Amino acid sequence: MDMANHIAGADKLIAVFGYWPSFHDAEVVRISLDRRSPAGDHEPTLDVLIHTWEMTREVDPAGSYVSRHHVLVCLRFSGIDELRLEGFNAQNVLFGLNVSDMHDRPADLLRFRVEFSPSYGQGAQLLCRAIEVVAVTPCDKDGSP
Repeated sequence: MDMANHIAGADKLIAVFGYWPSFHDAEVVRISLDRRSPAGDHEPTLDVLIHTWEMTREVDPAGSYVSRHHVLVCLRFSGIDELRLEGFNAQNVLFGLNVSDMHDRPADLLRFRVEFSPSYGQGAQLLCRAIEVVAVTPCDKDGSP
C-alpha cells in the first residue's frame, strides 16, 4: 500500500521530489507537542519539522555527491498515543521515517504506526489517527529557509 495516498497534503511533498521520500539522512529540527489539536479539540498532536533533500548520483568538483530540493517539511501527527521520544540533541539524523497502516485496530481509531529510526539523535515511535503534511518550505543546504 502506498502510504502517501493516506497522508493529507502528501501532494505538497511529492510535488517537490516526484515521490514520497524515505527521509534517509534527513534531520529532525523541531518537535512540538500539544494536548489540543489546532482545530481546538482535545486530540493530542505532534508536529515535527524535518530538513530533507534529494541526493543525486552527480558528483561535484570536490568529489561529493550533489544534493538538491532542500526543504523543511512540517508533519502533523494527530490523535497520538503510545508516544516514545528519545535522544533529541544538537543533531538528529534519521535513518528513515517508517509509516505503516494499522488496519487491525479500527475500534480505537488509531490508523498509523510511525517510527523515526535514528542514525544519530532523535528517535520516536507512536501510534496516531491521522498524518498531514502541513507545509513544505524551500531552504538552503543547512536547513535555513
